[in-house]
This record gives sequence, structure tokens and C-alpha cells, in this order.
Amino acid sequence: MTPIKHAAPRDDASLDDWLAFISQIHPREIELGLERVSRVASRLGLSKPAPKVITVAGTNGKGSTVKTLETVLRASGYSTGAYTSPHILRFSERIRLQGEEVADAAIVNCFARIEAQREPESLSYFEFTTLAALMLFADAKVDFALLEVGLGGRLDAVNLIDPDCCVITNIALDHEDWLGKGRENIGAEKAGILRAATPFVFCDRDPPASVLARAASLGVTPLIIDTHFSAQTSPDEWCFEGQSCNGSIQRREALPLPHLFLDNVVGALQALACLNALPAAEILRNALRGLHLGGRFEKRRDPGSGRLVILDAAHNVAAAELLAQRLRASYSAKSPESLPAPGKPLKIRLVLAAMADKNIEDMVRALDPLVDIWYIAAFEGARALAATEINKRVSSTLPNAEIKLFDSVLPAYRAACNERPNEDAVVVVTGSFHTLAEVAALPDLARDELAVE
Repeated sequence: MTPIKHAAPRDDASLDDWLAFISQIHPREIELGLERVSRVASRLGLSKPAPKVITVAGTNGKGSTVKTLETVLRASGYSTGAYTSPHILRFSERIRLQGEEVADAAIVNCFARIEAQREPESLSYFEFTTLAALMLFADAKVDFALLEVGLGGRLDAVNLIDPDCCVITNIALDHEDWLGKGRENIGAEKAGILRAATPFVFCDRDPPASVLARAASLGVTPLIIDTHFSAQTSPDEWCFEGQSCNGSIQRREALPLPHLFLDNVVGALQALACLNALPAAEILRNALRGLHLGGRFEKRRDPGSGRLVILDAAHNVAAAELLAQRLRASYSAKSPESLPAPGKPLKIRLVLAAMADKNIEDMVRALDPLVDIWYIAAFEGARALAATEINKRVSSTLPNAEIKLFDSVLPAYRAACNERPNEDAVVVVTGSFHTLAEVAALPDLARDELAVE
């Protein structure tokens, strides 16, 4: 495919200028394949960005897994580089050194170095940014590079790098246009990150045969959640049990419950155990205390109405099911028997906007038992699903639901917050990272005090 010719940004260009440029130079927003990006990486002299690399693939929970790895490793005294996607508010959220977002100027410098070696290749946005992250980690000489796969695994730019440990969080239906239909095809693509003689941590309780077959072909024995590692929970704490690289049992007891989905935390700890980097219990307790990540059941407080707001990036059916599970446990007026404080349920008002390729019908079926009013909207972008189409599909799926239609996210959010002011209600914003971004950007939307669900 012929690259699109655009003049490179000037020497004084901003990060926004560069992001606009790299969004334009490739004919497709997404194009899987390693040939082009491998050639540019070779010209840049890029190889392994750190002595230890952990690559994380899967349908959901990749960002939470990387965040856990990063937090625990830093508490243990290791230096880290973390690469995740997408971002919510700022591009620099995608690349962190020592837990802090990399400065715009450092990213711009890497972009300029890549562009100087790019032609005649055409790189996608994700390929360009992946190379920048690898350069930054190599320049900083971090101990651990933590790399989140963008899409799939086998042909994703992150798969340029041979990891020291592979984590696959789970396999669910999403991006089927790119990865193939069904869990077996999706699993085969994600299993492309596996390497011979490299530990493989798998957090899916129903492993697709395609993943197990790929591991077997490489001579790798998967470490599978609830079989080789697990969490035992009580109301106030939990215990991790896993195994080290030599098979010895590793236990860490009396751990604080995190604010992230526990499966992802457990998988991260098992990955560290595989690399002999799981810290002592007291260090681990301090690291996990307060562990959270923006956009993952994140609590805010609307300043005008005073209503609790939950920002959750659930953008496929499996993520919607998990969101429903967490809402049911904490807030739903439709299931008061499951509330921590029975008799004080909250109505749930859900603001929904999503990408065009999402299974809206099954997403809303998962959430319908919890939601009292649907506020349907859309965000800007070529891949967004129009609000009228979401409304049509939700109405068809849930003919008895109370639904309100809006042109964009913010009016839907404000209506959800301000209508019926005397009613006890929580506002949930979900469907996409783009949906969250519009609300999270509001200047007075304060982070609510974190509490364990």
C-alpha cells in the first residue's frame, strides 16, 4: 500500500503536531503485521529495551495487570517502563517511566528520531508510538519493561520484542473483524506472544484449545489461574498462592483488597513469581494498598449534583458483564439483597456511547438487570457508533427500558446527574475510553474517596 506523503513537523513542533502527523502518514488507522515496523526498528538499532520484559495480551484487564506489575516492582526497588493503550486524557498516559508519565519533549525527541529513519516505510500510529516507548525505556536503562499488546498479539508491534514472561489475561469476543470469529481464532492470535522456554501465565478459567496448542508446540506449560495460582479471599483481605520458576510454592498472606479486578492482580503476582521478583509480604501489602487505575470502576463525585459517578471503560460483552457484577455487589436498587448496606440501594443511571464494531445488544443485556435509566449518546470520531443507532439497538433489545437520547456525551452525563435531584442515584459512564474522556476532562469532577467493592 502506498504511503501517504506529509511533511514532517518542524523542529519546534509540539507533541500534538507530531500526533497529528503520525495519524496521517499511514493509509490505514490499523494494519497488523511486523515487517514494516521491524525494518524501522532495525535501522534505529532497537532491540530488547530492558534486561527483563513482561508482555501482556488478552481481551480485558491488560492495563490493570501492567499497573499492578509496575506498582509492585517499583515498591521492590526496581526501575520500570510501562507502555499501555489507549489513553483517556493525555497521550503521555501511554508511556510511563518510574510510574510517571514521560514528558512531551522526550516523546517528541523520539518521534523525530524515528521519522529520520522511517522512510521508505509507512508506520501506523500504534507502530510509531510503540517504537517511541521502546526507545525511551532503552534510553532510561530500566530494569523492567512492561508492554501491553495493542490488538491481538501475533502481528501487534509489541511482539517485536522477545519477552521474559508472557501474560494473557483472558480470551473473549472483541475485534473479531481483525482477529477472526470466535474465541479459538482470537486465542490463536493472542497466543502469538508466546515464546519457547518462556514462562506463560494465563488468567482464563476456560482456556481455548488454540492457546494450549500453541503453548504445547513451543514446549511451554501454561500456569493457569485457579490451577497453578490463585487468590483466597475474605471480607477484608486475601491471600496469594502461586509458584516460583522452580515450582516452589509462594504464599503471601493478609494482603489488602485492591481496587482493581483481582484476577488481574493475581496474574501479575504470578508473573513476578516466575521471574523471582515477587517481594516479601510487607512490601507487597504496602504496594497493593490503594492500588487503582483510571477508568476501571473509578469513582468520582459530580460537583453540581453531588452524585457519585463511576467511570468504567467496559467496551465489550465480557467487560460489561464484569461491570454488572461490580455494580450488583455495591449499588443496584434492583438487587438490594446484595448490597453492603441493605435498604439503601441506589438507582443506576447509565451513560452509554460506543464504537461501531461493538456488540451493543449483548452489552446492554448484561447490564439491563442493574440499570434503571439509559442515557444514550455518541462521541466524535470516524469509528464511533451514532447515538440514533445505539438507541435503535438498545430499544430493540430492551423494549421496556427507560431510554433517553442525546447527541453527545456531556449533555447525556449532565442529564443523568441533574434529573430527579431527590432520588438516590449513581451515574455510570461506560462503553469506550472515548466516552470516559469527555467526562473525565471536566475540571471539577473530583476523585471520590476510594473504597473496596
